[in-house]
Amino acid sequence: MTKTLFSLGLLALSSLSPAMAADAGKSYPIDPESGLIMAPGWEMVNYQCNACHTTAIIPQNKGNREVWRDTIQWMVDTQGLWDLSDTWDPVLDYLSTYYDETGIDMKIFRRKPLDSEQMPPMPTSTKEG
Repeated sequence: MTKTLFSLGLLALSSLSPAMAADAGKSYPIDPESGLIMAPGWEMVNYQCNACHTTAIIPQNKGNREVWRDTIQWMVDTQGLWDLSDTWDPVLDYLSTYYDETGIDMKIFRRKPLDSEQMPPMPTSTKEG
């Protein structure tokens, strides 16, 4: 029953996505618990993301819609995240609107994130015996 109510609530919130483009320029408060911008759709993102990790990492990982889709798909493919089904678009709308890579707040971060080609190589797993 709880899962059904949760799913219905998420579907109801998904109807907000067309309004997000018009709201992108508005200023919204920050939720003190999650750290998320309290713009339309923030509750859905809070519930979806906070089920596995703190939402405090969201503002640290800004990106356009494609970057967010790739990041979430990686979580589905490798980290056990459920398929977002009907909530893909509202989640991506919110993240790409309010956590887009163009709006990095330099009061929070000391520098812009490095481009992927500037990142150090990831360590490889080798078993020494």
